[in-house]
Amino acid sequence: MVASSYGLSMFTQTRYDLHDRKVKTVSKEQELNLKANRKKFDIREEYFRLSAAADEDWEPKRIQRPKGLPEWGVPPTEPPPKSSSS
Repeated sequence: MVASSYGLSMFTQTRYDLHDRKVKTVSKEQELNLKANRKKFDIREEYFRLSAAADEDWEPKRIQRPKGLPEWGVPPTEPPPKSSSS
């Protein structure tokens, strides 16, 4: 039983190795075509492109405040009185 398990694991490993080799194999023509069509990456260009897109995507809108809430948020609360127990 142990020997058959070991034998089957060898066959299974060979099968997966052959499959990986098929998937990873790229012909020289395909490799050259991939490198030729690649655009150079410039971090500054990407930064400006993304920052320009961020400015156009949103617009500040006012929301309806809950009743009784002041215009600029919650008023500060008074600190609790200090107890004079020393």
